Amino acid sequence: MNPRPQSPARYAVAFRIGLGARAAGALVIDQDRLQLEGRTADGRLQLSVPYAELVEVRIGRGPEELLNGRPALLLVRQDGPPVQVEPFGIGLLHELVDLLVALATEHADNGEEVAVIVPLKKDRMAQAKELVAQGPPFDPAALGLTRHEVFLTADKAIFVFAGAHVRAKLERMTRDPTLWRVGIAWRGCIGGRPRLAAASDTRPETDDQPVYSWAANGGRSQ
Repeated sequence: MNPRPQSPARYAVAFRIGLGARAAGALVIDQDRLQLEGRTADGRLQLSVPYAELVEVRIGRGPEELLNGRPALLLVRQDGPPVQVEPFGIGLLHELVDLLVALATEHADNGEEVAVIVPLKKDRMAQAKELVAQGPPFDPAALGLTRHEVFLTADKAIFVFAGAHVRAKLERMTRDPTLWRVGIAWRGCIGGRPRLAAASDTRPETDDQPVYSWAANGGRSQ
């Protein structure tokens, strides 16, 4: 399917914005945004979402992600509650996921870089290096990253994340139970509260090569 519609494409759908009422109407795929138009019992409902604001597009299968008890297209936005969309038509669910993923990727600003700086306890650098060597508790490609690096100094670990909507994705990651379990392993190393910073602000402090490095076009290296 062409990820650049030459004219708006229209699909009959049901949709819900956040915890709102279910609406019946249409999904319109335009050049730079999608639009949802429909009606609920309370009246007309419209929503316009630029593709550049889509943080994640996937099929929602979790109990809280279903629409009418069935898997639905889940649109996670940079600002605003998620949107669930149920297209009317066999095979359209996967077709729309593929199309919107392509459009979101095409319009995304992949230049955002964020660093998570974790203070280390004294003489725990070797232990931290062993933990980093085990790899991240997530799939960088599935997260939509373009690059992920880890630097270690005597008193801190610096985790660098690059890609589209990185800050929003990191906020969602912190709610992942898997990440919390890995955090327990780091408990003996952490010497203070982690903080977020612009990745560019950490560069003068990290002259050495990263102890872990992953790039979307090159895979993992250490």
